[in-house]
Amino acid sequence: MWNLLLILTVVVTKIVNVEGTTAFNCRNSLITDEWRQFVLDRVNNYRRSLAQGNVHDVTNNFLPAAKYMNELKWDCNLEEIAYKKMGGKCSFVDPFNKLYPAQAGVVTDKCTNITSQMAILLRGWWSEVERVDMKNSTQLLENRAADFGKMALANTTGFACTYDLCKPRGRIICLFQQFFGINAFLYEPTWDKSKACESCADCTNFLCPQKSFTPVTITPTCQDDKLTNDSHNAALWMHNYYRKLLASGWAKDKKSNGGYAKTAKQMRALEYDCANTTNSNGAKSTYDLIKGCPRVNPTATNGYSLNFLRIDNHQISEQDALEQAIKTWWGQLETTGLGSDTKFNGNSGITNFANMAYDQADKVACAVQNCAKYGDTLVACQYNKVITDGEKIYETGKVCGGCTTIGKTCSNPRGL
Repeated sequence: MWNLLLILTVVVTKIVNVEGTTAFNCRNSLITDEWRQFVLDRVNNYRRSLAQGNVHDVTNNFLPAAKYMNELKWDCNLEEIAYKKMGGKCSFVDPFNKLYPAQAGVVTDKCTNITSQMAILLRGWWSEVERVDMKNSTQLLENRAADFGKMALANTTGFACTYDLCKPRGRIICLFQQFFGINAFLYEPTWDKSKACESCADCTNFLCPQKSFTPVTITPTCQDDKLTNDSHNAALWMHNYYRKLLASGWAKDKKSNGGYAKTAKQMRALEYDCANTTNSNGAKSTYDLIKGCPRVNPTATNGYSLNFLRIDNHQISEQDALEQAIKTWWGQLETTGLGSDTKFNGNSGITNFANMAYDQADKVACAVQNCAKYGDTLVACQYNKVITDGEKIYETGKVCGGCTTIGKTCSNPRGL
């Protein structure tokens, strides 16, 4: 499926959210469903105008109508792939998996809304056709209209766009499922507009709805935890979300006079602990702790700290089990509290929180085991550092103030 992806990228200067209504269930909560809906609707509207024969080229000749034009679906996996390709730094995306991205960059001085920026960009990509001579054909012969071709290809089924914030500029990337190459025919034409969409049995407003849609497959990056790729991505994201919340001063603390825990000076971003050249494999060792549904609570692997939860439900999904466990562990800060002194005390009732928040840890791995025989589900997460009594859970201070001293750069938004 990788050879079916196409990329459009563009640089913007500022990004904010927009309003909307649709639930997409994508993993990146930093991007709103309202924005996704706007982009999806806008691209499908452009495709609809082409299917009706209402798009013209540089000669002002209208392209023929389309006998068949798919209504596109949003692919959350493509969105995740695109986001990861930016590497958290809004990086320019080079070709990958035999793909050669067609990229366009713009610099704007007065960008205040991601929706308006996306509208301008989509219009720019779509209007490329107005700069070429299509020669009364649907065959695209000029590379300078390649972005239009990616948006217009009839048998494309899914796509997604994403963006990331990096000061002073952000980046937007779109991925399309279907491969498009110059000299390709975009769609089957008809010069009789009354026959537009005639090859689609259930044509709806000049587009062909898909009865079923299959997102692209994300190649698993770690199999030793026996989790799906979605589950261990969710576990990692939740851990880093809570650590950033703490580091930036927005984590509720029952014992804090101001109601929130102190900011962190050098909170490391966690990585997922799978097999590597140093033989560190937290994923496998964590899975082994709960393999076979032990009735006695496990103890941490040597060199690791352990959070464990037994859930009285053997039918709960992996992701729901992880979410419940991680929220429970982190919840100790709000229900029990830490206070201004961040030194660890093993008898304080916040050990699970401390394991999650320990600023020396930089790796995590989790595992889930549904135990039908016993009617429960086991969740375990291990961290590659062990905190001891009297040691600070984290160093308080200016957010990211100590990142350079440990050879790290601060995230954007600031926190990790």
